[in-house]
Amino acid sequence: MDTSDFYKTQFSGFHDLMKFRVREILLVSSPYDAFVLEEDGRLSEKIFGEYLDMNLQFVPRIRRVSSAEEAFSAMRERTYDLIITMARIRDMNPLEFGKRVKEAYPGKPVVMLTYDTLNNELLREIRETKTIDKIFYWSGNNTILLAIIKYVEDLGNLESDCREGVQAILVVEDSPWAYSQFLPIIYTEIMKQTSYLISKGINNLHRLLRMRARPKILLAETYEEAIEFFNKYRHNLLGVISDMGYPKEGQINSQAGLLLAKKIKAEIPYLPYLIQSSELAPEDKAHEIGINFLNKNSPSMLLELSTYVKENYGFGDFLFRQQDGSIIARASIIDEFEEIIRILPQESLIFHASRYDFSKWFKARTEFECAEQIRRVDVSDFQNPEELREYILQVIKMYFKRIQEGVITDFGQSKMDMDNSLLKLGSGSLGGKGRGVAFFNSILSQTEVFKKYNNIRIKTPQSFVICSEVFEEFLEINSLQEMAIVTEVEETIAERFLNSELPLKIRNELRILIDKIHYPLAIRSSSILEDSQMLPFAGIYSTFMLPNNHQDPEIRLQQLLNAIKLVYASVYYKSPKRYVKNADLRIEEEKMAILIQQIVGDVHGDVFYPVISGVAQSYNFYPISYMQPEHGIVSLALGLGKAVVDGEQVYRFSPAYPKMNPDFASTDDFLKKSQNKFYGLKLADPSIEISQDTGCTLGAYTLDRAEKDGTLSFVGSTYSKENDTICDTLMISGPRVVSFAPVLKLGLFPLTNIIKDLFVLGKNAFGTDIEIEFAINIPADYKKEIEFYFLQIRPLVSGRELQEVMVNDYPDDQVMCKSSHTIGNGIYENIYDIIYVNPDTFDRSKTRIIGQEIGELNQYLFIEARNYLLLGFGRLGSSDPWLGIPLTWSQISQAKVVVESDWETLQVEPSLGSHFHHNLISLRMGYFHIGKENKSEFVDWAWLKRAPILKQTEYVRLIRLKDPLTVKIDGHGCHGVIIKPN
Repeated sequence: MDTSDFYKTQFSGFHDLMKFRVREILLVSSPYDAFVLEEDGRLSEKIFGEYLDMNLQFVPRIRRVSSAEEAFSAMRERTYDLIITMARIRDMNPLEFGKRVKEAYPGKPVVMLTYDTLNNELLREIRETKTIDKIFYWSGNNTILLAIIKYVEDLGNLESDCREGVQAILVVEDSPWAYSQFLPIIYTEIMKQTSYLISKGINNLHRLLRMRARPKILLAETYEEAIEFFNKYRHNLLGVISDMGYPKEGQINSQAGLLLAKKIKAEIPYLPYLIQSSELAPEDKAHEIGINFLNKNSPSMLLELSTYVKENYGFGDFLFRQQDGSIIARASIIDEFEEIIRILPQESLIFHASRYDFSKWFKARTEFECAEQIRRVDVSDFQNPEELREYILQVIKMYFKRIQEGVITDFGQSKMDMDNSLLKLGSGSLGGKGRGVAFFNSILSQTEVFKKYNNIRIKTPQSFVICSEVFEEFLEINSLQEMAIVTEVEETIAERFLNSELPLKIRNELRILIDKIHYPLAIRSSSILEDSQMLPFAGIYSTFMLPNNHQDPEIRLQQLLNAIKLVYASVYYKSPKRYVKNADLRIEEEKMAILIQQIVGDVHGDVFYPVISGVAQSYNFYPISYMQPEHGIVSLALGLGKAVVDGEQVYRFSPAYPKMNPDFASTDDFLKKSQNKFYGLKLADPSIEISQDTGCTLGAYTLDRAEKDGTLSFVGSTYSKENDTICDTLMISGPRVVSFAPVLKLGLFPLTNIIKDLFVLGKNAFGTDIEIEFAINIPADYKKEIEFYFLQIRPLVSGRELQEVMVNDYPDDQVMCKSSHTIGNGIYENIYDIIYVNPDTFDRSKTRIIGQEIGELNQYLFIEARNYLLLGFGRLGSSDPWLGIPLTWSQISQAKVVVESDWETLQVEPSLGSHFHHNLISLRMGYFHIGKENKSEFVDWAWLKRAPILKQTEYVRLIRLKDPLTVKIDGHGCHGVIIKPN
């Protein structure tokens, strides 16, 4: 056969592969879910990177609808290859939706994406009815879509493609949560490998054809399904990845993985087989029969799985080994492979050939002709090792003869358009904050609702996103991830990250950026999990404020680089690690993008700050008087928003009743509990060194400074001692208070109406309640526009009150705690441990020490893997030690229910707008607030003090009960009780 004939044969075979492609996807979701899945990373850049990164022209298209009714209408108009439904859709249960789709369109793939863990009964119903083909959990990582689409395509093409020689990986796992975590890892490795392959294509057509030959994944959920796949595709298997326990003969068999391994190994001894288990006991048994073992509880489990796939399935470099396993050489491309084969020691040559490693490596690269030529011969077919060597070299020679070289050219960085309000640097996901800004930009471009506000400019600040793949590259080139996962000392992590280098391309782009911008910058985390509906990591990671005012751009660049690296480092600090563990996720799943954002404000001497910062929530967990939860709540502060998100003393109002004063008992109470300081960015030291301390560039200032700057006049009032009233003016003498009366009562500008419009837009788009952060510039010159800057938006996880919980009228002697101000919904059981602050020794001036003592007892329970109920005074998690107990997430990582109680002189409102409360809600922790003035709310301190003490510090006690507490919270009525054992 001459070259032209072979060329024709080679590529015509590829034409027959992947006949079924997912070209049209119908996504049934809220608008925000659709935006995150479709726009964040633009699908055409991230999710389907294997097409566009290779300059291929076909990209699947997504049609999004908001309801089942719209979905069926869309399906009547067009044929869709895949239906993806979120777990909650507006007008129909997803199971019923799947059933109706199957009835109307038999064989149509229907996949469910869910944020929430589904109970076993629901999973069993889905599997039995088969109305949903597969369930996937979405933790914010968009590569799950890649896994879903490739899985559906694999099912449709499996039988025909495997007949053509396409390889497959058998995965046996019955937990949707587990396979949703690691299938994207396997598919990503396959795509990375395929990226290399198609670079050898001659043109776009050949690149596309070769992409079709990538390995498939066979996903089995039972022993019987796995055996069926093995028997049918045994000659196509690259390897097996199996859970330890899964159904066999209709029952969960804890040894199913080992039984399957023994059967497969008996028939194909050299087939790579990996057991995954959360228990270590099977490890020795696995090694006894010559198979690999992976601990599911390993902190770097996904990284280990990725490494295993690369090293055992022919992906990545070919590792030439001696018989004892030691590596003597490696080849990343076939050219290198050929050169090493020429000089490879005979022992290594025979070792690999007898295990069919050479054939496996070529198959993984879709070089089926080479693989088959090498696989069809045996070591015993040759008189000596040198004949074997010559045969392999001849096969490679023919490969180079028939293949034509082709290279894809990287055209370098693109020009940055500084007029855009959001610019992307690098590739990958925008992350939570980045996608929120991008999403709101898209809303602004499509709505005219804000045009009615004359002399007010509503916009987002200039923003730049360093996308998530830069983070991954940074970790990889500096070998940081494994160190950061296992290291507990945050200072060590920060130092290693600071001493590492960002990728050169990003450094160069940031140099261009810093040369063009001279305003102050906020360097914010924007991780893929942050601000997601599943688990918002609000306030968990670091944020840095940079004055960006040094004359030397290199110094400004270095400050920026250090801030970025410290935000990256904060991913691996203790609080995020504990927070992730509490949510049954892995810290290695987290991918960090960076949002570089213009700080809103004006220069006032040596300080920079906005007149107003605020957080608006469309759902009010603690309505008072005429307020309803649906009216929402807004927290406002003078200066930077640190006061709001850290849970300090700020001003709160309902958009429905903006003129209603806060619920203060007296004017004296107003003076004590209103904002008495504000935060600003210090400009005096342009050379300031950016350290691990996120507040190193910030200063706290008195209201006198704001009055001197002229900003207090927009938000301030005066206490009149003669009349014992708050007067909405600064024209009289007396103590100043931050009341926001000029805006809320005197109508300086329609802030309330703007927020109401934002609530409507945001709730419609997200399909749930929302939280908005904003900042406002009010110029001294009234002829200039007031600027309302939208900083970020996130879904507020409040809509989970689905289960009806009856909080019965239990007698008080049976109740340890009762509250009519709760957050959460459901019944919390199996809580035997209580950590509480001793009311007899509580000292308001010792709250930092108390926080440390709580952390020590939490660590004790962390080691024992026990949850507990936490009971303390004031605001837990407040950054102001006089308002409560400063706590980080690492110090309460095992808490399942939190009780905040008033105490004598410490009576503060819950910090509704704080990041602490937002994360508490999203983790589904139970929350109680016990008010001193509300006689129906109480804690039975006498009962607590009688309970046996397991451990005790100066201010805190840990008690362990013989029988568990029962906690009931009615999310509809915000009522809750904690029932004593028995």
